[in-house]
Amino acid sequence: MLDKAKDLLGNVQMYVALQKSLGADRLRYRCLEAIEPKPGDAILDVGCGPAYYYERLGDVRYYGFDTSQRYIDYARGRWGDRAEFHCAVFTEEHLAVLPPIDKVLLLGLLHHLSDEQSRDLLHLAARALAPGGMVVTVDTCYEPSQGKVSRWMSKNDRGEFVREPAGFDALAREAFGDVQGEVWTGMTRIPSSFYAMRMTAPINASRTA
Repeated sequence: MLDKAKDLLGNVQMYVALQKSLGADRLRYRCLEAIEPKPGDAILDVGCGPAYYYERLGDVRYYGFDTSQRYIDYARGRWGDRAEFHCAVFTEEHLAVLPPIDKVLLLGLLHHLSDEQSRDLLHLAARALAPGGMVVTVDTCYEPSQGKVSRWMSKNDRGEFVREPAGFDALAREAFGDVQGEVWTGMTRIPSSFYAMRMTAPINASRTA
């Protein structure tokens, strides 16, 4: 069953269709609204998948990273003449070749990462930012008001590190001086709870370690 699910998610067209049928695309679109992309902005998208929402960003400088070659090949085939797509884990080495970043997107990523991995990524994202830049995240979460179906969805998410909002906040505040978080519900067609964060004011975020 798990292998069949992975095969389904590996098929780009099926993945995009599933995202839209479940309403998960609306969740990502709301995150794009949160970063308020402006023409010329440098945007880093870690875990971009097939980047099916790319055209909603407008005239920006876009750098997408994902570890799925299928997703990256799809994105390059559609938008490779306007954006950069890398089939790689985003690491410190990439800071040397990227410009200062105005907006960082970490969509549906932290709940797949351990506390240590999340800390490393958030500190790296903080160091990537240009002055005045921001990081936006959204993740499946547990929260007190969620109903049985929503809690079941959180418990059975593919991510192994679904947290309560306080857990996400604590990790973010180690790297950013200003963290604004909000629980989002009613975004998808199946009752689910998500925690979105907008992070600014990086702490000790020099590009050189």
